[in-house]
Amino acid sequence: MSLTLLDIIAIIAYLALCVVIGLKVGGRPGDTDSYFTSRGSVPWWAVSFSIVATETSMLTVISVPAVAYLGSLAFFQIVIGYVIGRMIVAWLMLPAYFTCQQQTAYSFFQERFGAGFRRAISGTFLTTRLLADGVRLFAAAIPIKVVTGLDYPTSIFIIAAMTLAYTYYGGLKSVIWIDVLQLFVYLSGGIFVISWILGSVLPVETGLLQNSGKLTVIQLPTSISDLFYVPYNLIGAVIGGIFLTLASHGTDHLIVQRLLACGSLKNARKALVSSALFVMLQFGLFLSVGLALYAFYNGASIAALGINNGDEIFLKFVTEQIPSGVTGLIIAGLFAAAMSTLSSSLSALSSTTLFDIFPKLALRPDAMRISRYLMVGWTLVFFLFAVSFTSTENPIIELGLGIAGFTYGGLLGAFFVGRFTTFSATAAFAGLISCISGMILIIFLTDIAWPWYTFLGISIFFTVAALVNQLNPIAGKTSPTP
Repeated sequence: MSLTLLDIIAIIAYLALCVVIGLKVGGRPGDTDSYFTSRGSVPWWAVSFSIVATETSMLTVISVPAVAYLGSLAFFQIVIGYVIGRMIVAWLMLPAYFTCQQQTAYSFFQERFGAGFRRAISGTFLTTRLLADGVRLFAAAIPIKVVTGLDYPTSIFIIAAMTLAYTYYGGLKSVIWIDVLQLFVYLSGGIFVISWILGSVLPVETGLLQNSGKLTVIQLPTSISDLFYVPYNLIGAVIGGIFLTLASHGTDHLIVQRLLACGSLKNARKALVSSALFVMLQFGLFLSVGLALYAFYNGASIAALGINNGDEIFLKFVTEQIPSGVTGLIIAGLFAAAMSTLSSSLSALSSTTLFDIFPKLALRPDAMRISRYLMVGWTLVFFLFAVSFTSTENPIIELGLGIAGFTYGGLLGAFFVGRFTTFSATAAFAGLISCISGMILIIFLTDIAWPWYTFLGISIFFTVAALVNQLNPIAGKTSPTP
């Protein structure tokens, strides 16, 4: 697989344009609040597009087609849970973030459980994002490696350095507007691939897809074992999608940071609910890409295609079948998707480090300089973590979503206990520690399917917290956050 000179020119020009636009729209934020929240100056529809681009981006473009190619449309059952989860977050969880001015998703934990718990839950978030987005950064390096032959560490470094170029100066506002740009670019790439296969290469044979089970959407569990050990059964997928979304969109600062940028609860709800429609269309598009590729290659195995894993199928087709120039633009869209996702994490991690872990630094007159130093530091950390994931053979979207299972139950459990109970800080700490410890054992010692991870995590958290609070109901007991 190789690129022509025209493709290379298109890639370089597009990436340079992304950096220029990022610097232009971000401006020069004068304080840490505008740097990390944009002071509500971003329209809700842009935030909606940014949410969709951030949560999926590169993983969707190269890995969801692989899921359909190697399996079926059963992954779409997860998306049903995603939509339901967003509705619950919009009306049940979002109000907690707009009762007062907050710089991060974890500010209200200080009043409810104290500064120590706020740092603990923020550290849990940092760990989650570091692991999950290390996988995303690795995903970003796949197209560079495939089309240039560079090794993974070099490819990862290129993406990380280019991302830092505009995130360092423009902050969250730059990140959101680049998200909007890259969303439409990579969606256009997916639409072009399907159109090219249907109209210019060969008609998709529905008989081949139907006979191989590729068109299956609803997959019911046939036994209790299937319910918990088969990833894409209707019950497990929908429940898993709901709880994963409650955690990712209701407690993960990567998404909450964008919702805070809307400036009001009404606009945040518009952004979140509309993103549900967009995410359904997006997953439907790239699952369809996988089916089209399956028909094009007549169901050939990964080995027969001469690639290392399913995540390279989309790239193989683009670099070998799409006309020169257009190939470059599609690959450039992948790079931009990766850059926006990483920049989102850099902004969220840096703001949490500043406001939640070391809040005294945010009060210093040189807080802006410290914020940018944190951006650089987290970029280096991400590079090291991304390199550690380069040996995986699974579709990376499953790896990325599965990794979140270590801590998402803890984040979600902390929110519900803090918001809707009078449990003590001691009970909350016990729940958090037990949740993370329990999930480590479940993930490493059992074969339970990843969609159940968040549900099991919050179940462990709440059960332990309730028991500890029952045994010691007085110590640290406070009222739930209004």
